[in-house]
Amino acid sequence: MVRSVTQFTELDAGEKISAEDFATAEMKPPFRYERVKGRLVVMSPAGPEHRHVSKPFRRELGLYWGLHPDIVDDVDIEGWVTITEETDRIPDICVYLCNPDGQETVPRRVPDLIFEFVSAHRGDQERDYIDKRGEYYAIGVREYVIVDRFKQSALQLTWQETDFSERVLSATETYTTPLLPGLQIPLNEAFA
Repeated sequence: MVRSVTQFTELDAGEKISAEDFATAEMKPPFRYERVKGRLVVMSPAGPEHRHVSKPFRRELGLYWGLHPDIVDDVDIEGWVTITEETDRIPDICVYLCNPDGQETVPRRVPDLIFEFVSAHRGDQERDYIDKRGEYYAIGVREYVIVDRFKQSALQLTWQETDFSERVLSATETYTTPLLPGLQIPLNEAFA
């Protein structure tokens, strides 16, 4: 049975939650919440290590957006993306490119780029590398980047007809993408 709630806490993990309740309920900080297969997933807040690794991405993507409003429509930290009628994800960073034909709004609007920063827990890692990879491909995310401080690398996944193509970037390389011409994010800063 789906329970109707007005506020989620960490104690609600695993509860069956409707899309409407997920969209309207208050979420008790500092936890982060997703809805997967109709059930509430509670995640720890981003700690200092997570924030350190994401900092150059947050800074450079925000700066790029400010300098190129003709290319980037929005950069959303902890955005909201509806994957299916039963699954809602909260990616670390969503980038939406300008699209005059786009009629959808968040959470149904598909980000062009998504960035996830790997956390220490095995379940979080499996979610980023396996579950979200399949979900983001299925909804048409053009590029999905998994930044992994534990491996000191980033996995750049680019949408292709049959699957994402993969490019592994080491800590000494610079992240670039044809979707954001001129953007350069040196990974050594993220992994310092």
